[in-house]
Amino acid sequence: MSWTTWFFENQVRFQGEFLPNEPLSKHTYYKIGGPATLLLIPETLESLSWIQEGLKLMECDFNIIGLGSNLLISDKGLDSLVIKTSKINSKIELLNETTIRVGAAVTVTSLLRVASQSGWAGLEWMTGIPGNVGGVVSMNAGTHLGEAKNSLIRVETFHLTRGLEIFTDQQIRYEYRKNLFLEREHLITQADWRIARSNADSVKTLIQETLARRKSTQPLEYPSCGSVFKNPAGKKAWEVLDALNLRGHQIGQAQFSKKHPNFIVNLKGALASDVWALIVLAKERAHTELGIELQEEVKYLK
Repeated sequence: MSWTTWFFENQVRFQGEFLPNEPLSKHTYYKIGGPATLLLIPETLESLSWIQEGLKLMECDFNIIGLGSNLLISDKGLDSLVIKTSKINSKIELLNETTIRVGAAVTVTSLLRVASQSGWAGLEWMTGIPGNVGGVVSMNAGTHLGEAKNSLIRVETFHLTRGLEIFTDQQIRYEYRKNLFLEREHLITQADWRIARSNADSVKTLIQETLARRKSTQPLEYPSCGSVFKNPAGKKAWEVLDALNLRGHQIGQAQFSKKHPNFIVNLKGALASDVWALIVLAKERAHTELGIELQEEVKYLK
């Protein structure tokens, strides 16, 4: 029996969306990506256990995605099981005066809206980050105001082999835009964050001012994955790209944004190969001409 046959024959036990041959361009901010052999969007922990059972019984490759805000997916798609975590937990709960618990499926926009209404300070650094809370935890996402590791207290996960696992304190380890504690098999289900009580209007004002600044400096009118490259030591990635005269450079329908060159935007109908060609070009030229090693933030699945 093939792995696809097992999942199809047992899908009655699955709660969520069961989508064979689903175009992944529908599930990424880039609006790029070919079909997945099977895309599952589970809605319950029981459905995660069902997926776990299938993976134990059947040998198959798998990929875990969230809202796809930091993903570039091959034009050919993925010959694998793809698990999307966008519906697994959408709760926001105040645990005490200094701690909130947030489901991994909660979007950053939704969390900041609740924070501004409730007077929860300390999360303003998330302003402008695309995607959901699970993605923020996974990649230590951040802005000039801060990053995940500064506010994160506890992470709850579901491991596709071992089941429920919780990380706290010193177990939560990060590098710049990278976690050091999660394995490929971990699905983030929720996370606890440190907050401070404040005036709701003050929190709202700071979030609005920060968002206005980002809108004025970033090409949010086009599909993109946000910042493509990590900032190299002592420099800004956009400064390196400007030094290489890559602002506005285009391959196919992918372009280093004229507004902010560390964004590669999909002008209309860009291919993953177009975007990746720009990334490779920038890395090679930065190394050869400036002696700088650029590292991409975007994750390329192929």
